[in-house]
Amino acid sequence: MKRTINIKEGYLYIPIYTGQEHHLLSFYVKDENTEAEKVMEFKIPVDMSKEEEYYGDYYAEIPVWKYRGKTMIIEGEYPMIMGMRIQNRRKRRQFVTNRPRIHFTANRGWTNDPNGMVYKDGLYHLYFQYNPFDIRWENMSWGHAISKDMLHWAQLDTVMFPDEDGTMYSGCGLINERELLGFSKDTLLYYYTEAGGTNPWSQGKEFTQKIAYSDDMGETFQKISQPCIDTIYRENRDPKIFWHPETEAYIMVLWLKGNDFGIFRSTDLKNWDMTQELYLEDAWECPDLFLLTNAEGEKKWFFWSADGYYFPGDFDGYHFENNGERHKAYISKLPYAAQTFSGIEDRTISIPWLRLENDGRLYTSAYGIPTEFSYRVIRGRYFLLQRPVREFYEQLEPVDPWRIRKEAGNIFYENRDHTKAFVSSMELSRDHGDVFSWQINGSVATYNPHSGIFTLDGEKFQAGLDHRKLEIIVDDRILEIFFEDGLSFGTFALKEREIFFSMEEDQAEYIDFFEID
Repeated sequence: MKRTINIKEGYLYIPIYTGQEHHLLSFYVKDENTEAEKVMEFKIPVDMSKEEEYYGDYYAEIPVWKYRGKTMIIEGEYPMIMGMRIQNRRKRRQFVTNRPRIHFTANRGWTNDPNGMVYKDGLYHLYFQYNPFDIRWENMSWGHAISKDMLHWAQLDTVMFPDEDGTMYSGCGLINERELLGFSKDTLLYYYTEAGGTNPWSQGKEFTQKIAYSDDMGETFQKISQPCIDTIYRENRDPKIFWHPETEAYIMVLWLKGNDFGIFRSTDLKNWDMTQELYLEDAWECPDLFLLTNAEGEKKWFFWSADGYYFPGDFDGYHFENNGERHKAYISKLPYAAQTFSGIEDRTISIPWLRLENDGRLYTSAYGIPTEFSYRVIRGRYFLLQRPVREFYEQLEPVDPWRIRKEAGNIFYENRDHTKAFVSSMELSRDHGDVFSWQINGSVATYNPHSGIFTLDGEKFQAGLDHRKLEIIVDDRILEIFFEDGLSFGTFALKEREIFFSMEEDQAEYIDFFEID
């Protein structure tokens, strides 16, 4: 099937029936003086049974403003009625309802790893692995959202789509402060993995590390075609870059293969030399390397990987030496592939992808509450601390008393209209007994400080012994629990969306309830 459209407006809208078999659609552009050139290719779920109506579950959006005045040709296997429903029009307003209040979710489609996280001129930029064409993984692109507080996000145009060299895998962002690569200091730079061979268009090509840049505050990207690092191993990926002032160089950490990572140095952001290939037990992909400060003002380096394994050690600008410790930042498996922001000088702030299963809505997955990292030394060992960012606490409001009721020794909170997220801070009583329990959004949670076991609906997690201070965040289906000021932390999926919380009143020495909109 072939559909020809004269591009007059800035966006193309394609009807999507989620869950259908994927079919390959190729997009070409031409004008009066040129032959048709392929510019895009996507695997899109298509309902081939439709003959008279084709409205879809939603419309996927593709920015095509740079092709205005040209003719676009869409070829592939799809019913004629679907082709007729593809629209070229101005940007449509998307009504976003029925979703978490303070955890970012895409308007539509599938999301995974956070990418390119950078702070500039009062705005936090979150890019993310994105498939706008289905609620399943495919067509890895870079979506884009912005926020002033890291809690309330606005999704903008998708900035990078797959091309003839591969799909757009994970990477990082940074400000071009030293005016390198021939760009100004206000240019935003993005390093990412071009995953060759992961789409039909790029068959036979390999994974390389590439650069894109933006001169309009991150709203649109221009790709640099030449890789800055060629293939080392088949699927080497996920570059993360920072400036190391002591040795006056940029440092890149990169996943190579298995449990192996590379450390690279550059003074010009173009030419990179690998100074170390290191093995870290159980660590895999999405690396990060950062210097943290504890309450006493002491500093320590930490190497991070996707599952939340972290390794304290020393870094001299060339080599990272693990001090023999390996810890896990999460007690649960829901958070993954967290990345820290660049462009923030005095704080290390992380956001993970939350691997939520689709529950019937038109988007899949969410992102965790932003947490600020520090560390604590306990019996000579270095443990990461993570707590919600201060912007979170600045927006907490005490719960109106009418929302709280007490009955037969129990305390209840209920908010079923999706207008707020719920937060509770408490100190557990030492006189209550061995097991503490809560009912939260249709789920049952328990904690035994003597065994350290936390359970949710019967599934067990090791949270650590004798934790007494708890902070609980409930937002739609998402439950986050911080034990002992972030010494232990877990994120979980609840059974229901409507917020309901109850507990025995005598479980806590004190308890405070808050809401956040």
